[in-house]
Amino acid sequence: MNVYRTILLTFVFHLALSACQNETGAPPASSADAASPEMPGATAPADAIYYGGRIYTLDDQRSWAEAVAVKDGRFLATGNNADMLALAGADTEQYDLNGAMAMPGLHDAHFHYLSVTNALDCTPGQFKPEQLQETLEYCKTRRVAGYPWVIINGMEMWGDSPLSNDLLNQAFPDTPVLIRDVTMHTRLVNARALEIAGIDRDTEPPEGGVIVKHPQTGEPTGVLAEVSAIWLVRAHIPPYPRELVKAALEELSLELLAAGVTSVQDAFSFDHDVLEMLGELDRAGKPIPYIQLHHGWSPEGGPGRQAQEAQIADRAKYATPHISANAIKLFLDGVPVPPVFTHVPIGADGEVDETNLLIPRDVLAQKITEWDRAGLRVKMHAAGDGAVRVGLDAIETVRKTNGDSGIRHEIGHTSDVSETDLPRFAELNATAEMSPYFWSPGSMMGNDGYQFRSLHGHGALITVGSDYAVVDSFNPFPPIQGIVERGAESLPVETALEFYTRNPAQVNNNMDNMGSIEAGKTANMIVLDRNILEIPGNEIGATRVLKTILDGKVVYERP
Repeated sequence: MNVYRTILLTFVFHLALSACQNETGAPPASSADAASPEMPGATAPADAIYYGGRIYTLDDQRSWAEAVAVKDGRFLATGNNADMLALAGADTEQYDLNGAMAMPGLHDAHFHYLSVTNALDCTPGQFKPEQLQETLEYCKTRRVAGYPWVIINGMEMWGDSPLSNDLLNQAFPDTPVLIRDVTMHTRLVNARALEIAGIDRDTEPPEGGVIVKHPQTGEPTGVLAEVSAIWLVRAHIPPYPRELVKAALEELSLELLAAGVTSVQDAFSFDHDVLEMLGELDRAGKPIPYIQLHHGWSPEGGPGRQAQEAQIADRAKYATPHISANAIKLFLDGVPVPPVFTHVPIGADGEVDETNLLIPRDVLAQKITEWDRAGLRVKMHAAGDGAVRVGLDAIETVRKTNGDSGIRHEIGHTSDVSETDLPRFAELNATAEMSPYFWSPGSMMGNDGYQFRSLHGHGALITVGSDYAVVDSFNPFPPIQGIVERGAESLPVETALEFYTRNPAQVNNNMDNMGSIEAGKTANMIVLDRNILEIPGNEIGATRVLKTILDGKVVYERP
């Protein structure tokens, strides 16, 4: 059978597979979740050919190829050098990979595009409370001209002494200051910011939030925990100039592509202006990864909830060729980190301690049931083992009510799972999204949780996300090394790579287009400086991307 017949049959197979999925009632996909424009015909000449490499396709057979051909942004065929080069025409671009390993582009399952303003804030890197004084002095020199606030990122808000805003008040008596902690669940603000927000000793904490007050005086210390309390101040912070934010979004997108990340799930997409600018970049043809937006939803009523519900209802307007908008993000609990512990654990009695549960169980099950019927996937932040169980219980209720829609709802972070709940991910067709970026080589954030082998052994579908900018890097290779070097919870590198490629494509109901290098799929591919399937595990973290191909075009090349 010649190569042209192979190409044609492959293309027909993908069309038939797509038709079968629609007949089985799979939820309709849009934008990044489904097809880019349909492939007009698998015929030569190719637009580009990448040859002379060792290409790990991650197809069903986990096969290798020497070369791939690309046409109209999709893989036209894979195979040996001679057959692929035979597809070249006069205008075909040809790239010699010089024996380098190539593989599908990687997916970040938990990213925050809204953190783009970190580039405009004062972000000195992770720092401790005893470094606060020097950090404040440093940040005086790092202000955006004309911007009325000082925003600082990266403080470890745990130490031997209770936190207060005394140093902030001394350094900035008249300028409002807000410091984000490394978890992004806590803020320290100065007296001027509290005054602007109308927070004083008589202010009651909003539902699900914490306003820390001095035990003797009753005055607020400046420490605020969880979204509802943080929002009291955030609502008064003006946006940065639009042109600066848009330029930072473009730069962040290029940095992701340079790291080999060609698709992300944006977890908690609530800023209309940022979403609008991302769409503008895509429509203008600027290179951005494929983005799955997760619209934020919070249980508290009022204008904030109304805005969230309106955004979810109008989600289609945010869709572009590289952006889809059919997912939701919510928080079940906070974090198991001082100064305020806000996670939901399982107690010694084996029961869930719901003290810090942010969404009542009945409300959670009702909302996910509604969204499941509407074809929307839900990602639930869960920091405690009790929150993991609550999320799984909600998915179980949805399955009993709606049947299995095929939508893989997700538990975000999945850092601590009880033995009882390990098999439930597979039983409920749920996804365990994990964040080894927190403790992988070079990370400063501890070394807890993450039962990779245990969950995988119980059949769980696992994906991996950075949670950037909670961590300061979205480089995926140190975390891949962390999965491989996890002691009793280690897994082979081949399995770890599936967490970044095939598995997220399944979660996003997008296996026809992403997750592997096969004819008919979107031509996203990365070229590496080493074959990570052949080197010692402790060398994986140093891997560098030589080239990133997005929609068949080179969008990054290492100098």
